Amino acid sequence: MIVFSLQCSKGHAFDEWFSSSDDYMEQKKKKKLACPTCGDKKVEKGLMAPSVGKSAPAPAPACGAPACSNGACPMSGIK
Repeated sequence: MIVFSLQCSKGHAFDEWFSSSDDYMEQKKKKKLACPTCGDKKVEKGLMAPSVGKSAPAPAPACGAPACSNGACPMSGIK
């Protein structure tokens, strides 16, 4: 499933789910898309921001203390 931000010719913006980009194109071609606010069938894709996932923070570098190499680092657990 994919969601597109759509906008009618009267400026109403709305989101609609499709099974694929081809599904969107097919519905648009057959004029099956309509604005839920006013019923306008002149609907285009609006501006969309990419979906960016959050990544885990990078691990902190070792401090270089001698205890770091044997698992007894005094800095472990500090975030």
